[in-house]
Amino acid sequence: MVQMKAPGTGFSRKAGTAVVVGASGFIGSRLCRALESIGIRTIGFSREKPFAPFGSVRKELLRADTIYYVAGSSTPALAEERPELVKADHWNLQMLLWSLIKVTHRPLVVLASSGGTVYAPDAPQPFHETAPTRPSSAYGAAKLAQERALTAADWTVPVILRFSNLYGAGQRPRRGYGVIAHWAKAVHEGRPVTLIGSSSRDYLHIDDAVEALLAVHRHVASLRAARTPITLNIGSGIPVSLDELHRSFEVAAGHSIPVERRPARSFDRTDVCLDVTAAAELLGWAPRVPLREGLAQTLAAFARRQWPIQSP
Repeated sequence: MVQMKAPGTGFSRKAGTAVVVGASGFIGSRLCRALESIGIRTIGFSREKPFAPFGSVRKELLRADTIYYVAGSSTPALAEERPELVKADHWNLQMLLWSLIKVTHRPLVVLASSGGTVYAPDAPQPFHETAPTRPSSAYGAAKLAQERALTAADWTVPVILRFSNLYGAGQRPRRGYGVIAHWAKAVHEGRPVTLIGSSSRDYLHIDDAVEALLAVHRHVASLRAARTPITLNIGSGIPVSLDELHRSFEVAAGHSIPVERRPARSFDRTDVCLDVTAAAELLGWAPRVPLREGLAQTLAAFARRQWPIQSP
């Protein structure tokens, strides 16, 4: 238990231990650094360091006050092609939840979900947390199943954060996922960017996503007082079409960027935008990084080739 805090962070002097499952990934690696920088004792688990090696749960997990579950091995494309990855991801979360049954202090469990895939496609936008959920893809169905597993674990304090499309320096281009990372790599290599379909998305910089996760730890007392699971959208609240994204890339890069167009894939949503009012009211959180500024940072990172080796 740490005894000090960084000035102005809003965290108590005796901040509890935080566990990050998925600590080597895009979100988890930054979250660990951010928690440690403000004096929170942080334990990270990953594929290389599992929380239950050989079926024996590590004691650090059982003692944690806040557990962030930001792990996952599937993407929207892989979820369609390799259902075994979806099953493995779900089993990993379920095993974590079962391991907490006998813990008496009811840990806060924060699940990183997907605001872009769980809502019904025909629900009014921007999507509010009360909008009906009806995933149209295997990835969305998997995320919703994880949400339901967590909310059923009434021996925990469930907090679900439905993130929009995350991006930023350090995100590796993965097939079928993360258009901004793919485009940044293409620009760095002098290739055209590929526009798939004609959708619009809600893009959120990784720094804003991490700040939302920190805000959960900051408001742990009020979240514990809630009698029902908490679900919050975390996004920019601004829809951006692929053509608008392309223009913003050109501004950030300082030159024109050629385009190759391809038809949409079966699992692609047409449009996604999240209502983030509830997160502002409950956590005092709001996105701060403008898209073009975030794109410039991402392009600069690719130019320097400065991104960490990380698990998916």
